[in-house]
Amino acid sequence: MPERKSTSFVPRDKAMERVKYYIDKFTSNTLEGTRTGAVLCDVAGSGGKMIRPRLLLLCSTFGPDQDAQIETLCMYAAMIEMTHMASLIHDDIVDEASYRRGKPSIQKKYGKDAAVYAGDFLISRVNYWLAVEHQNDVAAQLSKTVEEMCMGEIGQAMHRYDAQMTVDQYLKNIKGKTASLFRAACMIGAAGSGCDQETVANLGKLGEYIGIIFQLRDDLLDFTSDSAAMGKETHKDFYDGIYTMPVLLARQATEDGELLKDLMEKNSDRKFDRGDIALLEQAVKRGGGIEGTIARIHEYTSICRKLLDSMMTLDSERIDTGEDSEPIHREKEQSVLTIRRMLDRFDDV
Repeated sequence: MPERKSTSFVPRDKAMERVKYYIDKFTSNTLEGTRTGAVLCDVAGSGGKMIRPRLLLLCSTFGPDQDAQIETLCMYAAMIEMTHMASLIHDDIVDEASYRRGKPSIQKKYGKDAAVYAGDFLISRVNYWLAVEHQNDVAAQLSKTVEEMCMGEIGQAMHRYDAQMTVDQYLKNIKGKTASLFRAACMIGAAGSGCDQETVANLGKLGEYIGIIFQLRDDLLDFTSDSAAMGKETHKDFYDGIYTMPVLLARQATEDGELLKDLMEKNSDRKFDRGDIALLEQAVKRGGGIEGTIARIHEYTSICRKLLDSMMTLDSERIDTGEDSEPIHREKEQSVLTIRRMLDRFDDV
């Protein structure tokens, strides 16, 4: 039976500290006193939830070499988070967003020029360190992921103010702009710890579904939370011609769907104003947009749980045949429990 190698000097409960160490290392610069330097200092010390790095490390427990590779895995996790940081900076520039998580956005606080430079700097540092560490496979995967994120954003931009936007088009866009980095985090963590191809693929699916849930939940909160609680301008997506799942589902209703179509057409002519917000909210609520989006979230969390169950069933069979060991299995169980708790929180909307 394969046993975990124990050559690492990084206790797993300290892994996130090492991730933060690598973020600090990779973002170090000689730009002190400049606005770009201030941006890099700001984002490196922002202390976000770091969901993607945590998923990477959780998925790495499915492989036999996690202990031996933990330092490299922490480095990968830092690169995933830096890619996420860069995407947030660039997203806020494109969206001309004034707030992010209840605070002034980077481009609002430091200016667009410094924000662009900082976002580019972060991506260049990820590429540089992957080259220095000779991590060609991860470099290719992350580069492809950034391409998918861009294609998702481009697809979204192509359908701005499109009153005929479909749910399928919406899902295609969010799979690129949001879910692709979740998928990459899970796959890189799994492959980096020695998982077989089937496990890597299954964990990639899990990451994609979690990314879709994450976006659906964010879109839902635009209609169920106030701007102060969300830390961003309420209904800014609609104003900007970006029609999300609650709107698209409610548009399929009969009476309220017609009202939504009228509002979307009005928005296309840039005549939608604050006086129309109440009508928008009523139409989405009465048309089933909120309930429908919640149902979609529950569908995806259910798929995730079934996928985890099937993976753990296969894992038990591998123990019976001597292909896996009890210590590895117990760690996987702990990771699955943590992911299930995450899914429970997503369901609580």
